[in-house]
Amino acid sequence: MSRHCARVLYDGDVKKAVFFDVGGTLLLANPLYWLKPALERWGVAADWRRLPQAGPAAFDYYNRHHLAARDLEGALQLWLRTDTIILEGLGVENAEEVARRLVDSWREPQIWPVAPHAREVLGELKKKGKKLLALSNWDALLPQVLEATGLAPYFDDVVVSALVGAAKPDERIFRQALRVAEVEPQEALHVGDEEEADGRGAEALGISFLLVDPLQPQRDLRRVLEVV
Repeated sequence: MSRHCARVLYDGDVKKAVFFDVGGTLLLANPLYWLKPALERWGVAADWRRLPQAGPAAFDYYNRHHLAARDLEGALQLWLRTDTIILEGLGVENAEEVARRLVDSWREPQIWPVAPHAREVLGELKKKGKKLLALSNWDALLPQVLEATGLAPYFDDVVVSALVGAAKPDERIFRQALRVAEVEPQEALHVGDEEEADGRGAEALGISFLLVDPLQPQRDLRRVLEVV
């Protein structure tokens, strides 16, 4: 168990608000769960042995440029380039053409697979009267992505790094979440899949942090219900 997990389990504070990371936490970010099924549906061949190199290269590009994607046009251009990078890395023929097809499909929920137990956990937290915020390093498309996946109704608000102008672990995005939720740091819990991006910024402000892995039964999203 990580240091962050232990702290949340035993801090004893009453949590009025729960902040959720999205990619890798509520939505499955690994391309095997969203890109591979799409390519198989379309009959597009890819060399998945190259994913360990292609995936990080694409995600690195996205992370370095997403703060500039503050509107729909900018976000779709960012995804076009990101998808092209990973497709080229996988040896896909006509990679940019396939990337355009992916971008044109962004409203389809299959492109954004929801993590196991996400709806169950969010629904239970709503029943408990908790304020729920999506708090994510993402471009301006995130609110519409949550709509496409059916997750939007669970959230009271969405705090997006591209619109705040700061990405986790920068304290500014966590301060914005606290302002939006109208809670003090000790009244909030942040749930995420990365100790660095999610944990460091949250804990710097005194926000409890719960590390999860939605695909590991001992660390999946149901753990949130054990501590809130």
